[in-house]
Amino acid sequence: MRYILCLALAISLAHTAGAQQFGGNRPSLKWRQVDSDTVRVIFPAGLETQGKRVADVIHHIARSHTGTLGPTVRKVNIVLQHETMQSNGFVQLGPFRSVFYLTPPPNSSDLGSLNWADQLALHEYRHVIQNNNFRKGVSKVGYYVFGELGQAAITNIAVPNWFWEGDAVVAETAMSEQGRGRLPAFFDGFRALSLAGKEYSYMQVRNGSYRHYMPNHYESGYLMASYGRLQYGRDFWKDVTDDAVRFRGVFYPFSQSLKRRTGKNAAAFFRASYDYYRQNWNSPQAEPADTLHVNVTHLTQSNGVENFRYVYPDGKGGLVVLHNSYQTIPAFYNIDGGNRPRAFRMTAPGAGFDNFFSYRSGHLLWTESRYNARWGADERSVVVICKPGSLNKRLVLKHERRCFSPDLSHSLKSVVVAALTPDQRYCLEILDAGTGQVLQRLSNPENWYYTYPKFTDNDQWIVTAVRDSTGRMAIVKQPVAGGNTETLVPFSMKAIGIPVIQGDTVYFTAAFADADDIYSVPLAGGTVRRHSHRANGVHHLAVSDGKFVFSEFTAGGFKLLSMPLNAGEPIDPAADHQQPWLQPDFGEGGNLLARVRDEGRNVRKYAKGHRLFNFHSWLPVIDDPDYGWYLLGENVLGTLQTRIGGGYNRNESSPSVGGQVAWAGWFPVLRAGGDYKSDRYVNINDTIQVRWNELDWYGGMSLPLRLSSGKFYRGLTLSADFHQVTRTRAGNSKYTFRDNNLQYLDLGFSFSNQRMKALQQIYSHFGQSLTMRYSKSLNNIPAGQFFGRADLYFPGIRNTHNIVLQLSYLQKDTSLRYAFSDPFSYARGYSKPFFQHVFKVGSNYHFPVAYPDWGFANLLYFSRIRANVFHDYMSAFNFRNRRHVTYASAGGELFFDTKIGNVLPFTFGMRYSHLFNDNPGDPSRKGRFELIVPLQQLFSY
Repeated sequence: MRYILCLALAISLAHTAGAQQFGGNRPSLKWRQVDSDTVRVIFPAGLETQGKRVADVIHHIARSHTGTLGPTVRKVNIVLQHETMQSNGFVQLGPFRSVFYLTPPPNSSDLGSLNWADQLALHEYRHVIQNNNFRKGVSKVGYYVFGELGQAAITNIAVPNWFWEGDAVVAETAMSEQGRGRLPAFFDGFRALSLAGKEYSYMQVRNGSYRHYMPNHYESGYLMASYGRLQYGRDFWKDVTDDAVRFRGVFYPFSQSLKRRTGKNAAAFFRASYDYYRQNWNSPQAEPADTLHVNVTHLTQSNGVENFRYVYPDGKGGLVVLHNSYQTIPAFYNIDGGNRPRAFRMTAPGAGFDNFFSYRSGHLLWTESRYNARWGADERSVVVICKPGSLNKRLVLKHERRCFSPDLSHSLKSVVVAALTPDQRYCLEILDAGTGQVLQRLSNPENWYYTYPKFTDNDQWIVTAVRDSTGRMAIVKQPVAGGNTETLVPFSMKAIGIPVIQGDTVYFTAAFADADDIYSVPLAGGTVRRHSHRANGVHHLAVSDGKFVFSEFTAGGFKLLSMPLNAGEPIDPAADHQQPWLQPDFGEGGNLLARVRDEGRNVRKYAKGHRLFNFHSWLPVIDDPDYGWYLLGENVLGTLQTRIGGGYNRNESSPSVGGQVAWAGWFPVLRAGGDYKSDRYVNINDTIQVRWNELDWYGGMSLPLRLSSGKFYRGLTLSADFHQVTRTRAGNSKYTFRDNNLQYLDLGFSFSNQRMKALQQIYSHFGQSLTMRYSKSLNNIPAGQFFGRADLYFPGIRNTHNIVLQLSYLQKDTSLRYAFSDPFSYARGYSKPFFQHVFKVGSNYHFPVAYPDWGFANLLYFSRIRANVFHDYMSAFNFRNRRHVTYASAGGELFFDTKIGNVLPFTFGMRYSHLFNDNPGDPSRKGRFELIVPLQQLFSY
């Protein structure tokens, strides 16, 4: 059992790393490929340049830069997705593939300014190298026994998640002129903790917190992975990971290997790497600044984590900011200019691919996400213009496009956005502020990537930070009426943030030194000046009443600070102002990207039917009373999924075999399959038992629709399946059914609408979930069943509390000629009653009890303890005695939100139910205590 749990844990970890959406691409898409013995890059037609470049970068790495983890090179499939708005990528086992989402990130400070496809190739191919070279020893046994997910299971148990990502960040840093290891903002989290004197344990940093800010595993992973290479040599991690995946040391083999080689276990190694870096973080030049203590809402604890991101003067002596906390969702606030600033909520934005907003003359502007209802890889944005306090206060420019970072002209008639096309062409678009129609596209012959465009005061120019094809950044101004673009800050590999225009000066943040600081350049061109020497990074700034007001990251989140406006000091942005800790040399020979050349690889058609039945893993299923073992398959494009295997139902002592295939390449998802269950039984009464074998052939379709917009995540799924069931008497049964053949139709409907929620909120403060299922025989056998359930979510007394109401109804025929599966959730504490139809109302009040931030032995970590007080009322109609029977209960539940192995979220709990009525089959029992341990959660996360 312990091994099965470990396998489930690690299989779940493999899936959490990322998974391509099943059937996410339109069927009209034409696919091309660059194929070699090392990599197959698959991409939509029109992206030949990007596909060949990725292949060339991968080959260059494979030839010269795999040795630090091992020499093994196995071919991988890489899929380029070009119509998403996400800036991401992943590598997974089961099936073995990588997916690149090609839209570059608008914020250069966080992920960098490298050519995005290049950076994905450097980072994600490092994960390929890891998986290729970790298949040895015990993990190799896992691969041969369980397939690719078996290998993922063993390696994710053996190698901590921080190493996977930290080592990949080292790779992107070692083989380029940038990478996150050279970005000051990447260290803001740990630097903030160091400056605040916050000391957290290895387990706390690994698992995060609902209460305190913790850096993520990318940041902690880079500290540890880079420290290991810098202190112990280029090949240090090859030996450590070899020990780990071979399980040299059954318990914590990775930590044991560190201990043998360095004298430090994993926790001590984390502390040493943290100490190594933080000796560079106490800047003697850091000037004082005043903190703006703003009372946003009484619902936000003063000692909790809250963020003030982006700040603008409101023209009345106050400020406009975007604020969120661990208890509240993002919203815009107007801060007055008094001695004790107070904030007043203006409105809240919907979910977007970028959280940036701009403000002009009482108008808020931002972009919100929009999705193709059926094709998950097709994403867009809409521009929203809001004037709080006006009658028509929110205008959504309906023309969806792939764009970021809107800015409103001073005339209030037009909007500029940074736009991009699926074939990776970038431009500035001028939109009509009333309709969203494109008025103008500014020329971009160099195909620079624009970030955060801003109108000048006379609306004649647009100032923006741009990236060229190699990742160098500059600030340019481009005339709206056409003409030559002028460069204000020259190109360099340093990341540049958001420009702010104040009169004849452009202020901006940049990573020219060891932290993102405030700089300026005259709008007419001239000397770049530095205005701040902050100990930690400045995120965004405004100029207001003779002061710089800026958002800076601290141990409690992004805080607002102010300092006097100053003339600044001249600085050469092309010179090197960074200390050696931001210029690491990992022994990879410098900038690999500059040495990659077009090797003339051929591009040819990629057939959508290539290796449709791509079996990759055996997966156990534990969903009591059902247990099983299945062979899984999925093709690289994610359009066909297959499952073949066997199972066992503990309640019926019934084994089964079956298989299913699902095709998502067309508008509806089509599926077909069959299951054979032997020796099923039902007790007719105390003396009569019927046993039979059952063969169920089925086929059908479903239509999954994503309808999310604004602050709500919505989904709708319609389904229909036809079943042909044949039953035969089991060999030892004395009785048989009258009906051996049954055809029935199974119809399904599910809808979910959930308002976005803050980290500490257990459930959405406003949401609905509705599920209905109707099954009806199509031949002369009387068999039918209808099930419906609605869950309604509301806020509780406090901001972290939730009220959840549940309504359920089930009706079935009374002939007992065939029994459909029973999805009903009965009143807590009761056994299943005898009924024709049953109705239940459940009420729940959920609330947090404590945030322990405590664990033991790196096995189990307790993040949150929460409780639920409930009352269930159920009425069942007994058709034999024609009576309605009531079943009511009340009680409490205590849940523990934990992480297993420092990575996998797992919730378990206990429940006590007090019964107000007689329990069927056990009328003397008036109370029931239950443990809630949902093992299937391990497999479905």
